[in-house]
Amino acid sequence: MSQHYSTQTLADARRLFKKKEYPEALQVCKTLLNQKAPQADVLTLEALIHKQMGHLEEAAKSIQLALGQNPTHPVTLFTAALINLKLSNLDQAKKQAMKAAREAPDSPQIICQSAMILVNAQVPQHALQILEKFVQKNQGNADAWYLIGKSQAALDNADAAEYALQKCLALQPGHVNATRCLERLGDRSSQD
Repeated sequence: MSQHYSTQTLADARRLFKKKEYPEALQVCKTLLNQKAPQADVLTLEALIHKQMGHLEEAAKSIQLALGQNPTHPVTLFTAALINLKLSNLDQAKKQAMKAAREAPDSPQIICQSAMILVNAQVPQHALQILEKFVQKNQGNADAWYLIGKSQAALDNADAAEYALQKCLALQPGHVNATRCLERLGDRSSQD
């Protein structure tokens, strides 16, 4: 099988995944794995498909195989962190999210998604570490500022949370999550 054909078929599997046609996408992945296509990318996608279908044990197996082949790939690490979060393996999720952020320090998507995992794994201070480093170079990323605000709110730092959320809204006035988070902060302060 030619490399071009494998890549095209993996792209097809990704399109099916985005359209939420999970069984079809899974079948394409299985075909690719049987034909020795680029394994780590296919296994990572297969893990995501299993996760979306609720097959968490299968997702864990696929992502472990992918990590075995490519242990420093940010998307694979992020996917592993996401699956471990779902499996309540919080320590593992935290380590993988932090490593994904270290491997892709300039990727807004990896940084923000890794930070969200860290907040959900109840370690918002770790989310702040990667986000604050990121916004030093990327002041204009509204989602990063939102997540800083969310992390600060989780740490009960209301003033810092409000500052970051206001910064997010200045960059993206219609940011619904930042608006909601600010409202919750206001509700908390009015109860004190």
